[in-house]
Amino acid sequence: MKKELFKIVPLLVIGLFLASCNDDFLETTPLDQVAESSVWTSEKLAEAAVLDLYQGTWAGTLTREETTDAFTDQAVFTHPGRGVDGYTEGKMNPAGNFMDMQWFSWDQIYPFIRSANIAIQRLEANEAGFGEDFVNKLLGEAYFMRGYYYTQLMRQFGGVVLLTEPLTLESEANNPRATFEATVNQIVSDLDRAIQLLDGAPESKATAHKITALAMKSRALTHAASDLYEPSKASSVSTIASYSNKELIGYTGGSQASRWETARAASKALLDATTGYKLDYSAPASQAEARQNYEDIWLDGDQNQDFIWGRLIEGFGYGSRTYPGGDGWSQGPGMVALYHGPNGYHEWAGTTPTEALVSKYSLADGTPFDWDNPEHAADPYANREARFYSTILYDGGPWKQRTDDVVKFDKFNELQTGFYTLSDGTIINGVDTRQGPIEDWNGSRTGYYFRKFADPRTPASWPNDLQKVDAPYIRYTEILLNYVEANINLGNEGEAKEWLNRLRFRNGLPAVTESGDALLELYKRERDKELVNEDARLFDMKRWLEGPQSLNQQVQQVLIQGTQKPGTTFTDYRKDTDMFDYTYKPTNIVFENRIWQDHVYFMPISQTEIDRDQSLVQNPGY
Repeated sequence: MKKELFKIVPLLVIGLFLASCNDDFLETTPLDQVAESSVWTSEKLAEAAVLDLYQGTWAGTLTREETTDAFTDQAVFTHPGRGVDGYTEGKMNPAGNFMDMQWFSWDQIYPFIRSANIAIQRLEANEAGFGEDFVNKLLGEAYFMRGYYYTQLMRQFGGVVLLTEPLTLESEANNPRATFEATVNQIVSDLDRAIQLLDGAPESKATAHKITALAMKSRALTHAASDLYEPSKASSVSTIASYSNKELIGYTGGSQASRWETARAASKALLDATTGYKLDYSAPASQAEARQNYEDIWLDGDQNQDFIWGRLIEGFGYGSRTYPGGDGWSQGPGMVALYHGPNGYHEWAGTTPTEALVSKYSLADGTPFDWDNPEHAADPYANREARFYSTILYDGGPWKQRTDDVVKFDKFNELQTGFYTLSDGTIINGVDTRQGPIEDWNGSRTGYYFRKFADPRTPASWPNDLQKVDAPYIRYTEILLNYVEANINLGNEGEAKEWLNRLRFRNGLPAVTESGDALLELYKRERDKELVNEDARLFDMKRWLEGPQSLNQQVQQVLIQGTQKPGTTFTDYRKDTDMFDYTYKPTNIVFENRIWQDHVYFMPISQTEIDRDQSLVQNPGY
């Protein structure tokens, strides 16, 4: 490990969070530089030092214009040259050549682990004589954040360097990677300690408490139980099979079934400790209610039961120590609509859905969508399941009021991602296409945009109306899905179906009838749809060994052609099947040359890190 990463500095800069009376909202008022020796003698400064650990989460999945779904089959990043192809074309290597997402980054996470180690060391010593409840709360949060950060690294690299005390200038540059099993054990130990210390602490959606730690334990153990880390399954991957340090990237013994049992118990502990949102339906919700249910979860943010932990915009603000904010140029959730929205709204189409994702959404009655079915292909956006309409913006779909300069192209506030030919031969390029009249370079390459996480109540007039959608890091439904997955892998199909049906009924879908491999497949695609743009698909794709299935295919757009019917009178264009005949054709686009490379299952450790510490062993395939 490079010493520079952990060097002691004479002054400690702390981003102080001032908690409100219910401790659910955080601000980022910076303290002036404070001598490190003084931090642990003051309750206020000690609390600030622990709260500063949360800065390394950034805003999670809503931090930037690229989301991790763009590294998978589910989305594509519109603007080339930023390293997304490191994942999608397998170009990543120890020198870089890939987009390093801050909240999963080796270089950017280890400083926060060091800060957590300092907090744990000083709070356990408690030389200032702080009260027991105060110490337990801060210590529990520090253990949680260390477990969280190691979970982030484990999901990227496998076994990592486990530091449980802060390095100093005198520390030797000899910190080898721990085995994968030891890394998982350290994570579980930290989270168990957090659960113990935070038992009885006030609940918060912004900072860690017992529920948060239970949820994170479920995530870590579900990941660890998966096929990527099971030698009998992972041996099918060429780079893993030939790797000589398999203990660094998976288990080398033990029972996968016992690991699934441990994961199942961890998930059930969370499900028993709290409740989710509208999971008490005895039959499918109506289409309208199901759409509202899904939107409520992300629009209500921390006010929704499903939200366990995340970045709360109202109190946290748009900026932080770890990324710039203010003056309308905030990185993060305030700009999500701008990042991903339609060019016809003067937005950037950063990460957009692929047809591969859209095709995962069934019809409202649960029937799989199939382009080879003439009825489906003739009207592909009709009668789809509720989450489709809450997640995707599509041709003819309703959206916000257009800005004044765009009303002349669209008076009906409907997406236009097709090309429409009038009776006189005039072709209208949809206002939201890359051939349209508004900032065409920001048009979607796929014909779709994301609606999820874009607040429909906020006008399209950035930067004056930065939205206030909280960024979820983990929510109840993920743990429900973890529990379902563990039960499927253990052969407990009845229990799996019971809990999966609770989710499906909330989303307006019928009860599950599948079993065996078909049940597992249905579950996986249910999870894909539920957790879109929540940092799930990238890691699910890897742990399920679905890399080739996800990325050995080109991105598709749907070419939409509308032709005016004879005898009709045209004034202003809008989607109208009485006036236009429409055809829809999924078509490969030449943009990214998507191909799966097995080494992408694990991230490369930077060559700079390895040069500084020769004890570090590189991951397979690099």
